[in-house]
Amino acid sequence: MNRAGWKAILRTLWQTSMVGAWTLVTVQAATVRIDTSRAPALKAWADSTETIAREWYPRLGNLLATTQDHPLPNVSIRVNPDFKGVAAASWSSIQISANWISQHPEDSRGAVIHELVHVVQAYPPNKVGWLTEGIADYLRYAIYEALPLSEFPRPEKPQGYLDSYKVTAGFLFWLECDRAPGIVRQLNTALRLGEYQETLFSERTGRGLNDLWSDYLTALRPLPNLPRDPQIWRHAKGSFEHKTNGNWTEFENGKPVWNFIEMSRTPQYIEIVDGTRNLRLRLASPMVQLISKSGWSTLYTGEWSAPSSTKPPAN
Repeated sequence: MNRAGWKAILRTLWQTSMVGAWTLVTVQAATVRIDTSRAPALKAWADSTETIAREWYPRLGNLLATTQDHPLPNVSIRVNPDFKGVAAASWSSIQISANWISQHPEDSRGAVIHELVHVVQAYPPNKVGWLTEGIADYLRYAIYEALPLSEFPRPEKPQGYLDSYKVTAGFLFWLECDRAPGIVRQLNTALRLGEYQETLFSERTGRGLNDLWSDYLTALRPLPNLPRDPQIWRHAKGSFEHKTNGNWTEFENGKPVWNFIEMSRTPQYIEIVDGTRNLRLRLASPMVQLISKSGWSTLYTGEWSAPSSTKPPAN
């Protein structure tokens, strides 16, 4: 889906007061003002950005479940020609580089959104800065900028989620769309109360944080093409075998257990359905994927093999 499509979906979500699994709440009104007294040439940028910030600041508060017990403070943003970074927040004050605005005006608006999230977060000191910054970039890139998941970086390494910022944001975006809708709101609440534990991820999904990162990489990794004549897909405990009538049978320990109807075929996977169990699978390499309410997830890992092969792949 292109970016315009993502934005149309997000507009619809706003109109129905839902984003993912999050029901929006109403927060106390607060103001955002941008001071360009030290960079008057950027007043036009500040005026347009202030309008965006005033619109999005309460939305960010709603998304992170800010209630009347935690009212949003008024925010002051200073355009600073001497600031060496991009932007930074301290409580309800934000400063942003005048030089960065001049060179990257659109990115600077996104940076304002990121820093407004930090104002909303108001977390006590913690040791999971990667998650704090990841949540801020999730709301900036996935919600405000409406980037598709494919545009988030995914480093192929263990614990890549610790890279923070846009990397962590993509991981959270995938969790929201797949394994754990509403988890960003839960994480925010736990962090704000000083009660965050890594076990929150396994409690929501049944998978540890490192396993979830591995699942994320696998789910987003491009699938290889099917073999020329796909007949048998094997995993550690069984196989799926193509039958002469065009359908498929699942074998466990060498015995047929379930029958599937082939519904469609692409260059990368074969989609099969067991109507008796309302089960829909995709046969691909290196996995069989199962469709559920939250999307496609890995059911087995394995590979295609020739009909004469009898050795199952390692799990």
